[in-house]
Amino acid sequence: MPQVERAAGSSVSMEDKSDEQLMELLCQGRQEALGVLVSRYDNSVFRFCVHYLKDQEKARDMAQETFLRVYSARERFDGNRAFGPWVLRIARNLCLNELRRKQTVTMTSLQDFATEAQRDGAEVFPSTADGPDVQAMDGERRAALEAALDQLDDEAREIIILRFFQRMSAKEIAQIVGGTDGAIRTRLHRILRGLRKRVAPEKDDL
Repeated sequence: MPQVERAAGSSVSMEDKSDEQLMELLCQGRQEALGVLVSRYDNSVFRFCVHYLKDQEKARDMAQETFLRVYSARERFDGNRAFGPWVLRIARNLCLNELRRKQTVTMTSLQDFATEAQRDGAEVFPSTADGPDVQAMDGERRAALEAALDQLDDEAREIIILRFFQRMSAKEIAQIVGGTDGAIRTRLHRILRGLRKRVAPEKDDL
């Protein structure tokens, strides 16, 4: 089992490979491909684990374990599917198993998660290109919106985190949490509709 490290010395040609091509190279014994994948996804996986575990140190350990699992499961990766949802599904399963062992299922505050994401340069919510539902979430209402999001059940909050923080499509979210992309779209629509009522009950255009 190789030590999971950032691939500081990776060649330019390796850096230019897609995630799926890197997985293929990893299966061929090119272990430096794993380092490139780690450098691309470690921050995202870490923040994702913090969302579940509410403990940065444990989240770092779980992120490390995630990439070790990527290595051990490399032969089972389907190159016709995207790597991003696959690695987050591994992280999610590890975190849920950890929570089950502790017999506690708790999620971090969305506001805390937002602060962490902003600190790493991520947007709290995408704009312009993501349609009217996202465009409507303007800065003036953000504080009220985050408070409302923090009151969501774990499943709903998870979908919001994946959609607006991890920038996942409905299809990718379905690959992580299960179900179909149509079901995820329906669930997301209902969540956003409920949030509109909580944040601006007298406005139809939120």
